Amino acid sequence: MTLNGKATLYIAKNCDIAENAFSISTENDLKSAKIESLPAQIPGNFELDMLKNGIIEDPFTGTGPIKMQELENRHLWYVKRFTADENMKRPQLVFEGIDTFADIYLNGEKIAHNDNMFLPCRVSVEGKLKANNELLVHIYPPFIESRRLDFSLDVASYQHYNAESLMVRKAAHSYGWDIMPRILSGGIWKSVELSEKPENSFDELYLYTSSLGENRARIAGFYALELAGDFAREYEIRITGRCKDRGFEWSSGALWHNRGILNFEIENPLLWWTKDAGEQNLYSCEAVLYRGGAPAAVHKFKLGIRTIELEKTDYTDAEGSGQFLFRINGEPLYIRGTNWVPLDAFHSRDAERLPKALELLEESGCNMVRCWGGNVYPEDAFFDFCDEKGILVWQDFAMGCATYPQNEYFCKQMERETAYIVKHLRGHCALAIWAGDNECDIASYYWTADNINPNNNKITREVIPNVLKTYDPKRVYLPSSPYVSQAFCDYDGEKYLPEDHLWGPRDYYKNPYYFTAKAHFASEIGYHGCPSPDSVKKFIDKDKLWPYTNEQWLVHAAAMEPKPDAPYTYRIKLMADQIEEMFGQSANSLEEFALLSQITQAEAKKFFIEHFRYQKWRRTGLIWWNLLDGWPQFSDAVVDYYYTKKLAFSYICRSQEPLCLMFREPDEDNKLELTAVNDYFARKSGSFRVTDLLTDETVLQGGFEVGENSVRDISKLTPENNMTIYLIEWTCDGKAYRNHYLSGKACYSSELYIKLAKKADILQLEGF
Repeated sequence: MTLNGKATLYIAKNCDIAENAFSISTENDLKSAKIESLPAQIPGNFELDMLKNGIIEDPFTGTGPIKMQELENRHLWYVKRFTADENMKRPQLVFEGIDTFADIYLNGEKIAHNDNMFLPCRVSVEGKLKANNELLVHIYPPFIESRRLDFSLDVASYQHYNAESLMVRKAAHSYGWDIMPRILSGGIWKSVELSEKPENSFDELYLYTSSLGENRARIAGFYALELAGDFAREYEIRITGRCKDRGFEWSSGALWHNRGILNFEIENPLLWWTKDAGEQNLYSCEAVLYRGGAPAAVHKFKLGIRTIELEKTDYTDAEGSGQFLFRINGEPLYIRGTNWVPLDAFHSRDAERLPKALELLEESGCNMVRCWGGNVYPEDAFFDFCDEKGILVWQDFAMGCATYPQNEYFCKQMERETAYIVKHLRGHCALAIWAGDNECDIASYYWTADNINPNNNKITREVIPNVLKTYDPKRVYLPSSPYVSQAFCDYDGEKYLPEDHLWGPRDYYKNPYYFTAKAHFASEIGYHGCPSPDSVKKFIDKDKLWPYTNEQWLVHAAAMEPKPDAPYTYRIKLMADQIEEMFGQSANSLEEFALLSQITQAEAKKFFIEHFRYQKWRRTGLIWWNLLDGWPQFSDAVVDYYYTKKLAFSYICRSQEPLCLMFREPDEDNKLELTAVNDYFARKSGSFRVTDLLTDETVLQGGFEVGENSVRDISKLTPENNMTIYLIEWTCDGKAYRNHYLSGKACYSSELYIKLAKKADILQLEGF
């Protein structure tokens, strides 16, 4: 039975209640202490309950995020009353997610402690239930609790405000990031249930593709069972699977133990492929545990038969002699990806925001999504969607931009977290790669004064890989993104990271930095774009809309102090400078600023994507930053918090067509090479036409053919105008497509750009 829904929330300041906070175990104790209460919701975050009850103003408008810092010292007590059957068999309370440090009381008795936001808390309540019950969850301030968790001084955070987060298993962005506000929320952020634990059950069942041969697949895996009977020989497992007209069966025979491994072959399997590479074949499977010939437990799941490999070198050189290449079912795969960041600063709202976010992910044309390490781990529905749509998942473990503690306490915390997350998610065929963290290797190697060797990091070099060896031995593992190997550290020649985060100066997007970057694979690269005027008006007060030189704009650039020199405030000037770099002018209104900023961002993101794609296979993938904002802000996202698309979204969709025609940058003779990039695993052909929108003349036309999963130059053009937009149109398989290319060099005329873009109907603006 669910315990979601209405609850009562009591809130008190630490300074008012500190001495007595941990002696409270019932609602009567709270009333005696005269602690104020309000109606609340489970799942929820306490600030949202305060907002709903008119106690605080909207945390996302004006300087609201700054005001949230005043609530960081709050103790929270959730009280939920429920009826239950006192004769329930093996009853357990399951908290899917509590944020973060909490003591749990049932009818005045402490039954559990929680110290990890990412993990469920399961508590046996056998012999403790009554007909009428009182559940009390005391959540205490994480930044105060973190002071009790000692760690050595070589631990450092490179996000200015969040050193206190490094011993706390809470989403790192909560402490403030360059893309998220500092909101140290608390709450029961996921569902709560009271259930009966079965006497017989599958605690674990994991199948994976060990290898693929000609017309056959070898399946391996293991199981762990909960058995009521004394003798395992009473039990047998039978697994069946079906996909279209194919099927398989496997039987264990009589068991000797409650744990074991399994191996079998499937003949003529239907393989699972990424989108555009093939079909997303998923076997519907059922595992039945029999006891004495009668079903005792059933587990249903999906199985995608595929192999995913990563070919990588430790470094690349100036000539690009290195590699970072994904293969699916033995075939090379070019990655078109985006980064997945928090869906909301208040994670109890993640579930309601997920469906729209997934629609945007599919529409963008990505075949991979990278789940960034400063976030929470995504919902099951996210992985189910990626399985069904053929979108690979790159999953960071939840650490970022720091050198984390190496002590026994933290290692044990990470071992427990990793084991749960791995066992929970490993069954998804879309899950392609585990990454130990986000940017912790380069934090050690490049950002510390002493260039600490990241290969001494016990968390990513010992703890995580040891867990993976036990629970998910076949999956690709990258210790960090980007990864700085021991061989990289030892090499004394010119060297570059084969997989890198290419942020660079973020001035003109055709800065030499972006042309000369040596990485084969970019797992982060981005460019700012102002949200639409309609969206900005939702979170900036009317008298602060323009000019942008005020504290509200700074706060919504993720500044955690409303002053011009605070970290991250550079992001507002960054947008203004990028407009000047592109168009040689300043904006005179919010509407003009947003328009020119969005054009600049759109052209930049388009250039990054295409510059990598037309160098396939020298370049092997790009994961741009990022799809969707998790709060109202000025950012690199191409869809704002209100789901309003910036211009860059439509540009990206066109640039990420699996078969895309695009111009390479001018060669030494100032010629533009029209190139066909084909990510389909099939040969493609069609016809094309290129129109100079300045003169309305057709400057190129003809037919083209390009091999499967390859790139081919098809025609050349010598530009006759310093600035024009070339409209590229092509047909293939009965469908029409288009792209464009902005010719010339900055500074461009904004008036001419807008005129030509409107002529081609590519200026698809929302919220203006």
